[in-house]
Amino acid sequence: MLVTAGDSRLDWLRAGQALHRVLAHAATVWVAASVQTQPLEIPVIRNLIRTRLALPGAPQMLLQFGPAHTSLATARRTVPEFLIDGTSPGTARDERP
Repeated sequence: MLVTAGDSRLDWLRAGQALHRVLAHAATVWVAASVQTQPLEIPVIRNLIRTRLALPGAPQMLLQFGPAHTSLATARRTVPEFLIDGTSPGTARDERP
């Protein structure tokens, strides 16, 4: 469980920074992560989780870790698919998100 002292925007930012560091470290040691926030979006359930687990602050994210025995390559677009030659006038831009 990722917990912050408070529940302000600054706390959310710090939680995001902490999550980034944890996930980056996990990736370096071949640990997979599952991240959940949906249960914490409902105030009653969020308070229940905080109370039942006797958390010292505001719960921000549920984390689950496990060994990553294998990893498949993430699909990537090729360079020509997203590279735009700025020297040609009227070059069409890719409108995909």
